[in-house]
Amino acid sequence: MGQTPGNDATKVGTAIIGGGIVGVTLAFYLAELGEKDIVVLEGRELASGCTGGSLGGVRQQFSTATEIELAIRGRRFWQTFEDVFDQPCQYHQDGYLMLTGREELFAKLAEAAKTQATHGAPNVEMLTARDLKEVVPWLGTDGLVGGCWTPEDGRVNPTDGVYGVAAAARRLGVKIRERFEVADLTQVEGGWLIAGPEPVVAERVVVASGLGSPKLLAKFGLDMDIFPMWVHYGFTTPVLGDQRLPLTIDLETGWCVEREQDGAMVTILSSTLPERYGVSDMLAEFAEASETRAPIFAEVGIRSTISAAADATGGDGHPFIGEVESGLWTITGFDGHGTMMGPAASQLLAKLMLGMPDPVLDVKAFDPHRTATENLEWLRAARK
Repeated sequence: MGQTPGNDATKVGTAIIGGGIVGVTLAFYLAELGEKDIVVLEGRELASGCTGGSLGGVRQQFSTATEIELAIRGRRFWQTFEDVFDQPCQYHQDGYLMLTGREELFAKLAEAAKTQATHGAPNVEMLTARDLKEVVPWLGTDGLVGGCWTPEDGRVNPTDGVYGVAAAARRLGVKIRERFEVADLTQVEGGWLIAGPEPVVAERVVVASGLGSPKLLAKFGLDMDIFPMWVHYGFTTPVLGDQRLPLTIDLETGWCVEREQDGAMVTILSSTLPERYGVSDMLAEFAEASETRAPIFAEVGIRSTISAAADATGGDGHPFIGEVESGLWTITGFDGHGTMMGPAASQLLAKLMLGMPDPVLDVKAFDPHRTATENLEWLRAARK
């Protein structure tokens, strides 16, 4: 047992560190299950971390049963969001399209598609290069073998989701503290002392702070392989009118587009970009790849750009979800998939914290203390 906290410390039941989609949905689900005295502590503003910089893609295209199950639940969350939370956050069912020009990768996509179908993902279609033209006529298919198409997948605005869930959580009594940067955690009499702008003692703490999680949890013996993967985005002038524009990724080049209002979001997705690679480098590489993959994008105008860091992970590709020490929990490390999987994982953790095991998912796969060396989930949204 650690030190005795000072009398000036604010005392709460549950403190959740991190105000992204994971933290706010966890707070909501705990409150919905009857928990009281919950506070979310966010170092900046809600959705200002990885959630705010997310593409907002929602897909079923994964290769392991564990990730597929989380993805299916996540898609259901976003498809029903406006009905459940009575807040605006439209689910744009534009579909998801993974492309490849390599026979061996096409075979791996086909195997993953079978796994997805076996575990309940509907409408997973493998398309040859010729078939692709039926789905996206604007696509250049030179050099392609084919791709995997999931028409029920789509995209959302993650920031809208965070603020919608936060409003619902507040109605259930959850308190949200912004600009409360947590510097350290220490076990004390009565729970956990949270060092921040003012001391807070919580009976239990959940670390859901994305890229900040490894630093907070290292002192408890966790070596979490979570690191920033920078993504540079361009937002185009109007393009393709009312033609279908799914979230499309060329797995050889990382070339990626998705619908954004009357234009598109464009980027190059790669976990191994050079250190000084920036927006101008991305736009030049994107334009060059577009000459083959989609000539209409080679000359499209760029309205604005942003850069953001995703929480990339090493190890097995699964998130870290579970109890670190008595009363200290974590839910983090979604490998850039926090928007699509985070809400489902938060609901799982809320029930787990209250002694309600999941009937389908084996939570040992998420054990924060596990040794994860083998990469189990290969189907990440980046060039291979």
